[in-house]
Amino acid sequence: MATYKRCCACDYWVTAGDKRCPNCGISDPRTDRSDTLTMETPMTDGTRAAFGGFIGAVIGGFLMDGMGVAVGVAVGVSLGVLLGADREWGPGELPAALTRTRHMASLRHVEDTIQERLSDIAGREKRLVEVRHKIEAESAHIGPDRMGKTRSALDSASAILARQRERYHAKLWEIALVRWQNGLEPLASDWDKLTHDECNHRLRQLEAARDRGEAFLKEWAGVDLSEIPEGQRCVDRLKQALGSCAKLREALIVQQAALAVKGIAPMDEALVPAMAPTKSLENLDLFNARATLGEFSSAFSELEAEYSRLKSEDEIAEQAVMVRRMG
Repeated sequence: MATYKRCCACDYWVTAGDKRCPNCGISDPRTDRSDTLTMETPMTDGTRAAFGGFIGAVIGGFLMDGMGVAVGVAVGVSLGVLLGADREWGPGELPAALTRTRHMASLRHVEDTIQERLSDIAGREKRLVEVRHKIEAESAHIGPDRMGKTRSALDSASAILARQRERYHAKLWEIALVRWQNGLEPLASDWDKLTHDECNHRLRQLEAARDRGEAFLKEWAGVDLSEIPEGQRCVDRLKQALGSCAKLREALIVQQAALAVKGIAPMDEALVPAMAPTKSLENLDLFNARATLGEFSSAFSELEAEYSRLKSEDEIAEQAVMVRRMG
């Protein structure tokens, strides 16, 4: 069973296998950074540049007289600025300019990206509304055939943007679901090794988590998900996880019962067969937040690809309009 520890930056539950926090993206999320306040202030870009210049001057002086010192200073300053350009370097890491894989996507990063997409979509929807108003105002001067085609094109574009907007909103739901499931994961670990009081505490935590899940379900129940497959999958996973909460609750209650009669013969022997079925929970992946996170990342990449395609088509259309105007 995985050992869980809260991320030092965002309190997301992480395991030893998480080199970066899936939620905030910080490296080594299990490391206690409470002592970082006593560490020396890191060098600024200017300090690194000055230090590099000094080293370059010394090296240049050894290599040759006169011009060698100037060349050494120039090279040293350039090297110092380059080294100061990316403060996030770690041992064995390359600068961001040389690799695009150093930064791993996190839920917070995806959340920020979604907000950018929603803002862009809102702007494009506003432009469509403005164009529609202008078209309607000039309807008397536009032929009926052209007017019909224009309205149809505007309706189609509005529907596409609306679907994109709803799909991105569904992704925000999924982020909320993954975070909720993450909070449930530790509750399902080592449940069969808890004391009576620890079972009580775990049951209270489980009840609070289940209430939050039920609140999500009520919030999403009034939304039409017929055209949003991501949203429907999200609701289905939530219902499945709530069912797992019920199974875990049952297991914890039975565990308490076993502890209460432990050592009282022959009652404990009679109760052993009744306890056996709950052991199946040890091999049951109750909440599977990490698998959900993997599915989410893959699906989000597909949505981003569709967004990029639509944006490219939009830009091409705008360029075509400009060319016609110039012609």
